[in-house]
Amino acid sequence: MQPNLRTAFILLSLAFSTFRLCATTRLEAANGAIRIDVNSGSSAASEVVSIKEEDRWIPVLSSAASATRVIASGAPNIVHSCSINKVSRIPEGLSLHGDCSVGKFEERILLTSEADVLSVEMRFVPKDGIKIGSVEDRYDFVPGRRASDTLSSGPVDFVWSQNIKNEADDVIPEWAFKSPVVMLQQGEAFTALMPELSDRRRESLALDLDVTSDKLPWLSYGAMASQPYGHSYFRRSPENGPTALAGTIEYRYSIVASAQPSKLGYRRVVRRLWADEGHKELLRSNDLQQNVTRPDLVTFDDWRADTWVRYANEVYRGFDCGKQRCGTLVSNRNPEGKWNEPAPDAWFNAWFQTLRSAYGWYLYGQGTRNKAIEDKAESILNLALKSPRNHGAFSTIYLLNDKRWIPDDGWAGFSNDYHAFCMSWTAYWMLEWGRNLTPGRKDEILAFVRPYGDFLVKQQLASGVIPSWYDKDLKPRSEFRDFNAETAASALLLASLSEATGDRTYLNAAERAMDFIAKEVEPRQRWFDFETFLSCARKPFDFYDKWTAQYPQNNLATIQAAKAYLKLYEVTKNHKYLEQGTQVLDYLLLTQQVWNNPSFSPKLVGGFTTQNTDAEWSDARQGYAAVLLWDYYKATGKQEYLERAVAAARSTFAVAPWENWAHTGHLDEPGSLTGFHWGPGSAMTSVEIMSPTLGDAFINLQKKQGAGFNACSLRHVTVAGHSISFELETFPASRPVKIRFSGIDTDAKYQINWNGSHSSVVDGATLARDGYIARP
Repeated sequence: MQPNLRTAFILLSLAFSTFRLCATTRLEAANGAIRIDVNSGSSAASEVVSIKEEDRWIPVLSSAASATRVIASGAPNIVHSCSINKVSRIPEGLSLHGDCSVGKFEERILLTSEADVLSVEMRFVPKDGIKIGSVEDRYDFVPGRRASDTLSSGPVDFVWSQNIKNEADDVIPEWAFKSPVVMLQQGEAFTALMPELSDRRRESLALDLDVTSDKLPWLSYGAMASQPYGHSYFRRSPENGPTALAGTIEYRYSIVASAQPSKLGYRRVVRRLWADEGHKELLRSNDLQQNVTRPDLVTFDDWRADTWVRYANEVYRGFDCGKQRCGTLVSNRNPEGKWNEPAPDAWFNAWFQTLRSAYGWYLYGQGTRNKAIEDKAESILNLALKSPRNHGAFSTIYLLNDKRWIPDDGWAGFSNDYHAFCMSWTAYWMLEWGRNLTPGRKDEILAFVRPYGDFLVKQQLASGVIPSWYDKDLKPRSEFRDFNAETAASALLLASLSEATGDRTYLNAAERAMDFIAKEVEPRQRWFDFETFLSCARKPFDFYDKWTAQYPQNNLATIQAAKAYLKLYEVTKNHKYLEQGTQVLDYLLLTQQVWNNPSFSPKLVGGFTTQNTDAEWSDARQGYAAVLLWDYYKATGKQEYLERAVAAARSTFAVAPWENWAHTGHLDEPGSLTGFHWGPGSAMTSVEIMSPTLGDAFINLQKKQGAGFNACSLRHVTVAGHSISFELETFPASRPVKIRFSGIDTDAKYQINWNGSHSSVVDGATLARDGYIARP
């Protein structure tokens, strides 16, 4: 909406709303979707935010007196409530003036062009000589909570914070603002607080949330200092406070409140996060792929040379295995976590999936017509197919020096037990090899994978869950036997195996597995996988945040679930699975970064964090998420998924070769160097999968939309008949860009205009085959 139209909209809202100019003042959106009532000047002072459900106004947020609360340093247990002394109308809303005994405040509450959003601007001026510990706006959630707290039904229908609590005073600091929001929903009543992000570095802002400790659940945002402890938790600092600039403490945020489908209000926030932050951040980050320590690495061709030619050949080990040649791209890890005793190895697990990296390497060999690289890549498939089997189960780690297979990772798993997550992910990539790269070996691959599929069908419990770990006698381990979210990975494999064989036995098992995910995992978002409990953010298997009523969760399993739903949709054509998949995908996107946090050196937009009990930025799993988003774009045509896919695919390169950035959440430094696969290998594989369609930039003529993919930004795409126009910005500026198109009429001629000064006429057949080279 243009600024003058926005102003007219707001003035019209004010003119036609009903106000009392004495003690109660009301600000209401023009369409009656959200309103706030402010009471001032008496002991009954309060703020109440209401939403409209059908013809009724339902209070969702409230505060006794002002929503603002102040704590002075040195007195952490003394909360200074703030009174509202004066409420004034201003052209865009209301201005509240008040007193907090240790300072005064002015708060502006503004209508916006969004029907369910209020914008809030806070300015607090402390008294001279008073050191402030925190200033925050805290709102009670009026719909309240239930007394029950079961595995399937919590005190509220939905709750979200980027991090959950280990202690009562834990907060979500700006260090952890990946997709910054706190949310609550009961029934259709949904609300969220969303900080306004800035490219200025600010270290003393934080979100907070509590569901169970007080009479009503509450959420808050404001200026509060925090301090790290443990692996990645942050608690309120008892000694430090926010810095007053020019004697003033300021912060801004939005209140989102509206009636939303039960448990799905988060999707409203996911859309808003990308529309308001991620979209614009991606457009101005055409240098996203530039490496933070090696700035000479910028474009995908730069990274291809460094990853597939230099790095892959450095870590490749080939050896004879019977009548074949086997090989691996070594990670040089230690499966027992003895990091000072590395050894050459081959990992086929959920993180370090050598077969997936080899898939990307093979694609690069095809594209460059390099048969030697193709052969090396295929030698890794040869090795994977040599894994010793036990009634279908198979080992996933090979130790080159010992010439020995072991079932699983002993650091983040149980080395003597077979791990279904890792086996299923490996078997899935075997099927992908047979389907797309080596169709002549499909029968050989199915001969390996089918017995494993039969093993999963046999092990599946009546609930639909598939136990995670099995001992040498194939007895399920008690951990993750009756409940886990790793079942989604096996569902993906089973659905893919049904697709490859036509055997509905596997499809039925996959559907039962995802029915388990829908009924047992999704209601409380209990995304339990091995990484949730056994990686660096270790915790007991029964860990639970009693303050926010949230369970620990990790997004490796969420990625697999969204992928499994999409595969079920592709196999069955049942739109139910596509809808379930987009719901899970949107939940996953709450862990995607929507901005470049100025506290850190690399560009970070589009990257993914991992879980709600860890704090790293731009973890290598974003390579998995990129292809997932790309696949959902192809299934739905939603532009947001395309942009998020592009951002995710590019984000690893800023921080490579390390697995992530700011591993503990607040230090501006690289994470661990865990090898080829959890970094450049996984990222470049995603690029190789996506590049044939996306080129350097991509335009969908039917949808009249597009995106820059390779170190470029695409804006203002316009398609009118056979005329295509757009604006293109590249990094470096002089680089030619290949643009790919979908929806081309091969019999037509197209007029292409770009940047207002370049024009060409190209026949459709050429565009469809070769794309279009834009040369600055």
